[in-house]
Amino acid sequence: MRPYGLIAIVIGAALFAYLAWRRTTSTMYYRSANSSIRPPHVRPEDYEEWVMARRKRWRLIKTAGAAALGAIVGGMLFAMIDSGLSQR
Repeated sequence: MRPYGLIAIVIGAALFAYLAWRRTTSTMYYRSANSSIRPPHVRPEDYEEWVMARRKRWRLIKTAGAAALGAIVGGMLFAMIDSGLSQR
């Protein structure tokens, strides 16, 4: 693969990961309507820790998924542009 293709893939992955990270962290510390419902046998502190840990895990999973999607999109865009330029 050409260096330009790798650069397009890395830029696409970084851009998508950054946007996903910003989107998932903007609402991370806000409560939803359902977040106040907790099992009665669980202390509020333990429940808060569990909720925060779960949100952090999902944030990382979503960011990694967005980076993979960005790499695919960047590679496809480069392939389309490269094939169009090579026909000239």
